[in-house]
Amino acid sequence: MVDEWGGGTNEKVVLGRKDPHSWVGFQWTGEEPEGLNDPAQAVSLGAEWVGDELVIYNKPSFDHNYSRVRDGWMEDSD
Repeated sequence: MVDEWGGGTNEKVVLGRKDPHSWVGFQWTGEEPEGLNDPAQAVSLGAEWVGDELVIYNKPSFDHNYSRVRDGWMEDSD
């Protein structure tokens, strides 16, 4: 299935992994948007922990949401 941004909605992308050998306990994979540096923010934008992996299933949508947070845009819930 292709979403409105042209990406597959079920494509699994690993953003990062828990790493007990790292002093921060986490390692990004390089798939995260530029400037994203907090796994908790990734979760707030729709990423989820699956075991030791922080994953998303719609990268174009995730990147879009992150770009909107970076530019200060907030969706009106009304």
